[in-house]
Amino acid sequence: MIVVAEIGNTTIHIAAFEESQMIEDWYLLTPKKTASENFELEFTQFIQSQQALFTKPQFEGWILCSVVPWLTPIFREMVRNLISVIPIVLTRSSPLPIRLVPGESPTIGIDRLIVAAAAYDLVRSSVITVDIGTATTIDAVTDQGLFLGGIILPGPRLWLDSLHVGTANLPKTEIKQKISVIETSTTGCIQAGLYNGYRHLLEGLVQQMRRELAQKSQHDSKIYLTGGSAKYWCEDFPNWCFHPNLLLSGLAQSKIWSEELSKVGDCHRHENTPNFIG
Repeated sequence: MIVVAEIGNTTIHIAAFEESQMIEDWYLLTPKKTASENFELEFTQFIQSQQALFTKPQFEGWILCSVVPWLTPIFREMVRNLISVIPIVLTRSSPLPIRLVPGESPTIGIDRLIVAAAAYDLVRSSVITVDIGTATTIDAVTDQGLFLGGIILPGPRLWLDSLHVGTANLPKTEIKQKISVIETSTTGCIQAGLYNGYRHLLEGLVQQMRRELAQKSQHDSKIYLTGGSAKYWCEDFPNWCFHPNLLLSGLAQSKIWSEELSKVGDCHRHENTPNFIG
C-alpha cells in the first residue's frame, strides 16, 4: 500500500492505493502562510485518526507532488515526525515514462508532467490531457512520449471569483450546469456563461491542439479529462476519457516507473528517487 498526496493551490488531496487501485482518499484545505500553525494542528489530527493505516505491514511509503513550494518541507517534516517516514517528493528529474523537449523551460509544473505521464502510460500513444482545477492546463504528448507542452488558463472557480471581486454588484456563485444561454437572473446568467463558455473553450482548444499534435504523431490522440472541477463537463465530451484522479494515480504508479526505467537505463537517477520501505 502506498499513500500519495497532491499539494495543490486550493486543496491537499491525500489517497491510499493498493495495487494501483485507490482504496480511500481525503481532502484538506491548503493553508495560507499566515495560517500554517492551524494547518499543523489539523494535519496532526488527521494523521492520528489514520494511525491504523500507517502501521499496516503492507504500508510501503508516501509520495507527493506540490505546487506550493513553501508548504512542501513543512509537510514532509510533519510526516516524518508523526509516522517516522519521509515522503518522496517527485520532481522534473524523477523517472517518468515521458520526456521533455531538450532545453524546455524549467518552470513546467510537476503536476502537469505527472498527469501527462499517467495518461501516456495508459495508452502508450499520443495523448492530450485536460486538467480542470484552480488553473486549467491542456497538454500534449507525442506517440514517442515527448511532452510538447500546452496552455494554462484560469480555472472555472477563478473565473467566477474574478467576476465577484472585480465588480460592484455581481454575486459570488457556484459552478452549475446550465444548458441554455438565455437566463434571466444574474446568478443564472453567470452560471450559464461559465458553463457554456468553458464547454466551448475546452472543445475549441482541444480541437486545435489535436490538429497541431497530429503533425507530430502517427495516431489519433486520446483525450483525458481530469481535475477537481472536471466532473461538471465530463458528460459534454463522451469521447474523452474521464479520469478524475489521474494525478494521484500517476503518483502511485511512479514506483513502477522508477523500477522499470532503472532496469532499462532510460533515465538518470535523481537523489530523491523513491526509496520505498517495506
